[in-house]
Amino acid sequence: MQRGQSLASALALAALLAACGGGDGSDSEADPLGARHVLELRSGLAVPVGSGALSLLLTDVRDSRCPITALCVWAGHASVQLQASVRGQPVQTVWIGLPAPAGSDLPGDAMMHGWRLSLQALEPTPPGDAPVPLQDYRARVLTERVQ
Repeated sequence: MQRGQSLASALALAALLAACGGGDGSDSEADPLGARHVLELRSGLAVPVGSGALSLLLTDVRDSRCPITALCVWAGHASVQLQASVRGQPVQTVWIGLPAPAGSDLPGDAMMHGWRLSLQALEPTPPGDAPVPLQDYRARVLTERVQ
């Protein structure tokens, strides 16, 4: 009789862990390897990725791109700071940037909580006469489940 109770307890624990995404916050069954999502992020609004186990928040922008009204030798670079929240884990912060020349030591893609994060676009481009306020930026981020 005790063996039957132990089996029932083990099955109940397994069901509970499965319902909680395996207990590591990754929700791997809901977000299988290769799952891809494109998100538009704005400051002040956390956006869930896929099943919602991960959410991203745009917290800062570094934008040295050539203003629309200027002629520049180099197009410049832009990067964004994101806060990543996963259920049951501490919030992490990462910088990702638009593609840059090799060896430039500028932020590019980043890995976080089993996801690859890639900045695809940042709008608007600086107009040239004044800096763009953080709340006006829109960052398009590609997320891909890699582990």
